[in-house]
Amino acid sequence: MNPSVDSWAARVAPVERSLGQARATYDRLAPWYDWVEAPFEHQARAAGLRLLDARPGEQVLEIGVGSGHTLSTLARQVGPKGSLVGVDLSLRMVQATRGRLSRENRGVPLALVQADACHLPLRAASVDAVTMSFTLELMATEDIPTVLTQCRRVLRHTGRITVVSLCLRDEPKLMTRLYLAAHRRWPRMIDCRPLPLRDVLVSNGFTICRTWSGAIAGLPVAAITAQR
Repeated sequence: MNPSVDSWAARVAPVERSLGQARATYDRLAPWYDWVEAPFEHQARAAGLRLLDARPGEQVLEIGVGSGHTLSTLARQVGPKGSLVGVDLSLRMVQATRGRLSRENRGVPLALVQADACHLPLRAASVDAVTMSFTLELMATEDIPTVLTQCRRVLRHTGRITVVSLCLRDEPKLMTRLYLAAHRRWPRMIDCRPLPLRDVLVSNGFTICRTWSGAIAGLPVAAITAQR
């Protein structure tokens, strides 16, 4: 790792499961995602969408589509003159999202792809905005710079990215320390871990524009919009 990555990566708990294990976990979770995780994430996801501020006619990429709630909202925002691309490691999450969007057809061009975000299947400078919620913190620490480099590649010159993530503060409070202890004890079950999100984005070449702070069950959450 280069020094700018080391400055934040040394503070981040490791991911101790393979890409295949992550895919299998979210394939199993897909039918229950709206019951298990989505209700807790709703407020932060909504804050991320406000920061992203997608406009009619824009082309937007979501990494980690979950069960499709964010893309459904984005479809209303970009309208039929815009277009959406959704990428997820889990095929069953892609299928769940495809089902939701087919029921809520708004005439918006949509492509859904099962893919690893380290290798985004898009042309350079092809989207106006990228968004991801509770996705970046699932990725192996060494993969995060690769994913953000891919985001910079596919964004247009004036493009922007919005990331929602569990947030690691300089001096973690009790709930964060307890959560990290649980992550170390059950790393495959509790696979999210908080990130120092501002440092991650800045060290990977993004300029911070707007921020939001919140919490889920006492755990700090951040949403940040940045430009490439």
